[in-house]
Amino acid sequence: MSGEDDAAYRRSVRNMSFVLAAIVITIFAAIFVPPYVFPSHDNFQRSVSMDSPFFGFTLHLDLNTTTPASSGHVLITGWLNSTSSSLENITTSNSWPPGLSGLWGKICTSGWPIGVGVMKGHYDQDNYTLGKLLPIPQPACPSQSEVPSYFILEPHSSKALVDIGGSPQYWIIQTDYTFGYTLNAGLPEGAGPNQLPTGVYTAILADEWGEVVTAYFLVS
Repeated sequence: MSGEDDAAYRRSVRNMSFVLAAIVITIFAAIFVPPYVFPSHDNFQRSVSMDSPFFGFTLHLDLNTTTPASSGHVLITGWLNSTSSSLENITTSNSWPPGLSGLWGKICTSGWPIGVGVMKGHYDQDNYTLGKLLPIPQPACPSQSEVPSYFILEPHSSKALVDIGGSPQYWIIQTDYTFGYTLNAGLPEGAGPNQLPTGVYTAILADEWGEVVTAYFLVS
């Protein structure tokens, strides 16, 4: 091989090494770089839903806005709705998705089956464990030992019959939480005077059977 051919070969190998390194860096960033650094901006629906793969109900997550001001707030509403035309008897569980302790459910109600929360950054059902729930102040409540053992959902409804220590009750399986600077003690890092940090936030709805739904809003 001539000196000129050898130099060309070396340049080709060096260029290929640069290309392979760039590919590796891109893949690494896509997997490991936190979503709040490179957030997705293509999924800002106010309302999302997901059918349960195990039971006859649908989880719904609704935001009153997807573009709040930094001094504003977002009303987050999550609910469970039967998709059956007859009564749906669902056994309770305690299979909450990992990493989601501290969700907002219903004040002083043990055994509430759904909860909502907020993360700074853009996450979905597949990578939400990379994020961290912003702390939501929880009220002090008297201890409750009795929780439901089942939910009997009325047809096409969020209304459920439950039994609490032998006492039947009706619950509307819906949770509302208002997220905003003046309404939360657990603020994200970088919060300023009367302002939330700008950027993408993820609203999360989860249930005690392990299902997760996400929606997004952009603080500007």
